[in-house]
Amino acid sequence: MPGRRARLRTCVAALLALVGTPGLATDATLDRRLSSFLAGGYEPLTVPVDWFDTDPVPGAPTPVETGPSASVPPAVLEAAATWAEKQDSTALIVAHRGRVVLERYWHGDGRDTRFNPQSMAKTLVALLVGQAIQRGEIKSVDDPLDAYITEWRDDPRGRITLRQSLQMATGLGQIAGDYGYRVVPENPAVAQHFGADFLGPALKSPLKDAAGTKFDYNNNDVLLVTAALERASGKPYRTLLSERLWKPLGLGNAAVYADKPGGTAMSSCCVFSRPVDWVRIGALIGGRGAWQGRQLVPATWVDDMAKASPAYRGYGYYLWLGDQRVGGATDYKIGLVPWASEAFAAPTVFLYGHGQQRVWVVPSRDLVIVRTGRTWPKSWDESLLVNLVVRGMKP
Repeated sequence: MPGRRARLRTCVAALLALVGTPGLATDATLDRRLSSFLAGGYEPLTVPVDWFDTDPVPGAPTPVETGPSASVPPAVLEAAATWAEKQDSTALIVAHRGRVVLERYWHGDGRDTRFNPQSMAKTLVALLVGQAIQRGEIKSVDDPLDAYITEWRDDPRGRITLRQSLQMATGLGQIAGDYGYRVVPENPAVAQHFGADFLGPALKSPLKDAAGTKFDYNNNDVLLVTAALERASGKPYRTLLSERLWKPLGLGNAAVYADKPGGTAMSSCCVFSRPVDWVRIGALIGGRGAWQGRQLVPATWVDDMAKASPAYRGYGYYLWLGDQRVGGATDYKIGLVPWASEAFAAPTVFLYGHGQQRVWVVPSRDLVIVRTGRTWPKSWDESLLVNLVVRGMKP
C-alpha cells in the first residue's frame, strides 16, 4: 500500500502541474475533486459518502418490519452472517416475505449509515423507465434514443433503442479508451466522473459496433437512458427517484452524486442510501412491481427486466440473471462476471455493484438478501450465501 500511496501523491503533483500548463483546458471542479480524491488515497470503495457533491432524494421512511420467521432457522442466518463477516462485509440483511429476519452490521455501521451501492443503482433507472412507459411519457422501449436525445438527430447513434441501452448492447465504445482504469486527468472517463459535466462526455461516445449485437457493460449507456427519461418526464432523476420509488416504498432520505448543484446525476452509481432500503427495492422486483398491495411498476415490465437479452443470457434490463460463471477450478479473481462454485439452488436475479455490493432476489422463496462492503472480499462465491439460506429454509 505505501507504494500505491506514493504513486497517488505523484499523480497529485502531476495534476497540479498540468493545471498550470499553458494551453491546457482545465475544469475547476475536476481539479478540486480529483486532487482531493488522490490526496486522500482513496479507491472507489473507500471514498466517504460525505466526500461527494450531492443533491437530495427525499424519502418518507416507514417502520421496517422485523422478527423471526418460522421458515428460516436462526442457525442458518447465523451461518450466513459468519460467512458475510469473513468477507469483510459492512452489512448483511435477509428478508423473508417482506420481514427482515436478520440485520447485521460491522465496522461501525448501523441501520442509518448510508453507503454507495455502486452499480446496483443502474437497476433503479430500469424501474423508472417502466413507470414512464406506463404513464405515457415514453411511448415504447423500442423508441430510438434520438426521440429524446435531440443532439443525436441525423446521427447513427440516435437509432440506438432504449431496449438496447437497457441491455448494455448499444455498440458505443468505452470513453476511457487506452487509458483504461488509470486515474489521471487525461483519462476521459476520469474527467467525466470528477468533472462538472457528466452527460457531455456520454454524448461524445463513439459508435464502435452495430447496436444490439454485443454486450458491453458501459456506464454511459445508463446516463443516456437517464437523460431520455428526464426529458420525457420533464423531471430530474433525483425527483423521479423520490416521487416514484423512495416515497412510495417508504425509504429513508437519500442523495445522488451530481456534476453541479441541481445538475446531472451520476445515475450509473452513487445513490447514497441505507442498506435496509434495498430490501424493499429487491422485494419490489420479487413481487413483480408490487409493494404492500400497490402496483408501483407494471408486472409485465418487471418480467421483461428479468428476460435474457440477445447479446448476453446473463443480463436483462440493468438486472443480472441467474448463473454466470459456474463450477470448475476455484476462481476468486475480480471481474465483471462473478464466479460461483455451483448453480443457484432456486431461480435468482440480482443487483450487482462494484466491490460485491449485492441484492439477491429469489422470487419463489419470497427472499431478499442484501450485502454491502467497503473492501473487495477475499473469497467470493456468488451462489454460496443464497444457497446456504435457500437450502436451510423450511417448506
